[in-house]
Amino acid sequence: MKLVTAEPKNKKMANKGMYFENEVKKANDYYKMNGQALIQKISTPWQVRRAGKKIISAFPVGKSTLDFRGTVKGGLSISFDCKESEDERGLPLAHVQPHQIEYMRNALSVNETTFLLCFIKPLDKRFYIPGSIAIQYWDRWQQNKGKRGFNFIPLDVMKEVKFKDIYLDYLETLEG
Repeated sequence: MKLVTAEPKNKKMANKGMYFENEVKKANDYYKMNGQALIQKISTPWQVRRAGKKIISAFPVGKSTLDFRGTVKGGLSISFDCKESEDERGLPLAHVQPHQIEYMRNALSVNETTFLLCFIKPLDKRFYIPGSIAIQYWDRWQQNKGKRGFNFIPLDVMKEVKFKDIYLDYLETLEG
């Protein structure tokens, strides 16, 4: 008897961003193991509907914050989100959600370090985007909806994140 499993309708979208997010999780494990930081993935709460033991549907409840939150040794509070882009010019702002920008605004207002980490796939490079820059480009985009050239954060305002040994060292980017 062959076991058949249901595949997502769009398998490519179901795992979007997981490769890069796993790189970040490995870095977080390294930071924790070496006493540099404690950074955790923030799960989105889900509402599950059941018919007996069978799950008939599931959907996110409310909006999450950003993908990751934590503390760097010395007390620096950080929050960030991981994004992937197929655009070699930069990060399309359509990949950022309004509630994420709102969270970043609030984080900055209490002096939390907030940012985006972005994997530009065609270049096979990872970048750091400060929250203030993400907000600046978001606001500019909102004021210029429909106009060409306002819908992405360009590479020249991002800082490349390098690998150190076998992990992505994004904390070094914060310090440098």
